[in-house]
Amino acid sequence: MFNSKKGVSEVVANVLIVLLVIVGIAVIWSVVKPTIDKGAAGIGSAGDCFSVQVQPFSCVAGNAVGQWDVTIKRNPGAGAIDAVELVFQDSSGSSRVTTGLSAFSGIAELETKTAADVIKPTTLTGTGLTVNTVLRIGGHLCQVTSQPVNCA
Repeated sequence: MFNSKKGVSEVVANVLIVLLVIVGIAVIWSVVKPTIDKGAAGIGSAGDCFSVQVQPFSCVAGNAVGQWDVTIKRNPGAGAIDAVELVFQDSSGSSRVTTGLSAFSGIAELETKTAADVIKPTTLTGTGLTVNTVLRIGGHLCQVTSQPVNCA
């Protein structure tokens, strides 16, 4: 009865195969995990670009020639906005971005804010001026997603 070791060697062989499979999975995971983590970190803050939306509400003449009062509205969507930038465009297709607008900092969900006397970039000389918004979130510049508003 104790002389037949054939069954014991099959059990040992199966245990060794299972251990080799577990070690193989651990080695592959240690190579793949840093790549997944790096990709997920890049998506984290840029993902807010899809959930946070701001749209221009109105653009009317300001106190002086070439200055505009621009009102924007934030739509529902959680996320922190670093900055709101305005994109002015004239009828010839030329466009310029106005940055550093402190009036829009800290805009909350469903809030409407106005930046008074925003100076239109002097390089825009055409007529039919429009304005649109671009968000900066987590160091990323989001794409323009709303319809521009005519400045009148």
